[in-house]
Amino acid sequence: MPAAFPLVAGYAASALFGGGVIGAIAGLGAAVAVREIVGTSSNSSTPEPAPTPAPLPPPPAIIPSLTAATSLSASSYEARVSPTQMTQQPITPHRIIYGETQVGGPLVYTRLRAPSGSNKRDILHLVQVLAAHEVQDITAVSFGNTDIKMDANGNPTVAPWKNGAAYYAKLYKHLGAADQNADSVLVANSGGEWTNAHRLRGRAYLHAQLTWSATAYPNGLPNISAKVKGRKIFDPRTNTTAWSDNAALCILDFMKAPFGLNCTDDEIDLNSFIAAANICDETVARPDGNEKRYTCNGTIDLNNSPVAILPSLLSSCAGRLTCTSGIWRLFAGAYYPPLDGLDDGDLRDPVTVHPQRSLRELINTVGGTFISPAAYGQPTDYPPVTVAAYQTLDGNIKVKRTLDLPFTNSPYMAQRIAKITLESNRKQLSVEFPANLAGLRFVAGQTISVTLSRFGITSRPMIVAGWRMSDSMGVDLSLVEDGASIYEMAVGDMITADTLPPITLPSNASVPPATPTGLTAVVSGSNVLLTWSQVEESDFDHFEIWEATTSNLSNASLIAQCSQTNWIKQGLLPNSSRTWWIRAVDRQHNNSNYSTSASVTMPGSQAFPIILG
Repeated sequence: MPAAFPLVAGYAASALFGGGVIGAIAGLGAAVAVREIVGTSSNSSTPEPAPTPAPLPPPPAIIPSLTAATSLSASSYEARVSPTQMTQQPITPHRIIYGETQVGGPLVYTRLRAPSGSNKRDILHLVQVLAAHEVQDITAVSFGNTDIKMDANGNPTVAPWKNGAAYYAKLYKHLGAADQNADSVLVANSGGEWTNAHRLRGRAYLHAQLTWSATAYPNGLPNISAKVKGRKIFDPRTNTTAWSDNAALCILDFMKAPFGLNCTDDEIDLNSFIAAANICDETVARPDGNEKRYTCNGTIDLNNSPVAILPSLLSSCAGRLTCTSGIWRLFAGAYYPPLDGLDDGDLRDPVTVHPQRSLRELINTVGGTFISPAAYGQPTDYPPVTVAAYQTLDGNIKVKRTLDLPFTNSPYMAQRIAKITLESNRKQLSVEFPANLAGLRFVAGQTISVTLSRFGITSRPMIVAGWRMSDSMGVDLSLVEDGASIYEMAVGDMITADTLPPITLPSNASVPPATPTGLTAVVSGSNVLLTWSQVEESDFDHFEIWEATTSNLSNASLIAQCSQTNWIKQGLLPNSSRTWWIRAVDRQHNNSNYSTSASVTMPGSQAFPIILG
């Protein structure tokens, strides 16, 4: 019998925090781009162990911080364990569930026992914690990739887990209420190990009682996971607390929670969150019907800092989270028509206008993963969004950015969010606007109307991406182009679910990407254009560019990273030599082999300086 059930092992003056779309943290001269979700996370607190069988300790408090975070190593718990995996770990981070999603969890208690009148230990009891808080409901339980149909008493209703009057699995659900009692079946059958004091209050968990059957468990112990409607959250529109998958309300809950930013009511502009919540609840069309504009369905682990968690939450609504004068505001991914604006008369100094982005910043394709209910909560590729006209302008080269959406469970919603990311990138106008005191009317994240007659800009909608008080009686505003077309996607442009590629599990998390090929180097003046072939891989993240002054790879240094298949080396001196190699990196930080090299020697004679004086 033991062989049959092997156990599986400081606020800035102004800030704009964009969830994978066009945002930036900006304030007091600092600017950190947050343009995509690339799967990195950070370690801010040491998770506490889950004792066996004593109740779990309370979630650790996390001090809000907007400082740079330390990345988790590839060997971290989160990098190695899927949220849907049943695990046996001495230390695991506490988990918060927003919306509804499939989760596994750590085993905090196991016991083998014999049925009454037998000495064969054929019954296995498992206690699996699903969430570190009370949940709304545990709506389904799965063994592997099979849903277990149960009656109201937790008994299976179909074979092979039911054979006549014999049951080979019984499931007991506990939602984690503050006053929940101990599992009476476990108390009666644990030999005194699990007592009435072991209530796991504030912990949602599943007690599975499995009776050995070669038919029911031909491969031994299955991976047990559950579909859970998670945390109950406050809705300021109704002043009620209840379960919801509204993305704006989930973000508001995280902002106010002790494990989040722990904000007080005075630090939050509730009207902005109410407006964002209403946008999220809007109904939009999809090829097979309708869906809410944005929902939030996924999990967070509290071994990550709030600043690492927020971009993932914001990605669920293509949102912008801003802080101006200590007040947080949320703008969901929709067009906010300008209610006010600036023109030439509001300038105190010369304005700087950037009509285009650098070629290396432009993209024409966005793709990544979403959380697929059909794949039992596993990350699955959504159809990449490409605009053919942009690809033509980019020389028919596909330039892709990876946007993973860990809180999105609809492929159509994922495509709409990806389209916003792409269109935001192609709206290229940006303005550094040194405003007089008229700039005090605006806050970061707000959409305003801008008129600059000398540049031919008339009533152009632009987002305030940066807001900073100036020493010269004014406000320095960083503005980026906005427009209603950014947030529109025709149903006909969506790829329908029945044309998606089949889901293949397990994923290629441990497989390195393919080696880039076709590296060439073309001289143009003092610059060199490097081009190479795209790596077609589902979890591709970026390329590394390595350079040496000799043809020896061991002397090379990493000089740049990019997601496109071209890069320009600028400012090389005449008669100087360089050699380059390209390497691909995926989202699990696996590296490909280095490409073949490309070398150049710049034409002309080496200039030398003349020192006078």
